Amino acid sequence: MPFGDGTGPRGKGRSHGRGRGLGMGHGRGIGIRAQGRSTETAAITIDAEKCIGCGQCVSACQFDALSLVNSKAKLDQALCKGCRVCVRACPTGAIT
Repeated sequence: MPFGDGTGPRGKGRSHGRGRGLGMGHGRGIGIRAQGRSTETAAITIDAEKCIGCGQCVSACQFDALSLVNSKAKLDQALCKGCRVCVRACPTGAIT
């Protein structure tokens, strides 16, 4: 069995299917914590006056929580995981 019998890419140890070495173990995965805050409190806000409707935030969001409505970013809080990738993707700082 490749990777499950200790013959993984590092040659020893088992990965146990936890994504070790991929940035997914030990609480480093998307949605576990967002910049030191739990995802329940990582509220995203959009300043409609700063939003230019470029869609970069929509493309960046892997949870489909953002969409463009009337050329402005709109957030679906129910889908948002608080990862804040959209904040970094926004070129005008409209998303905080």
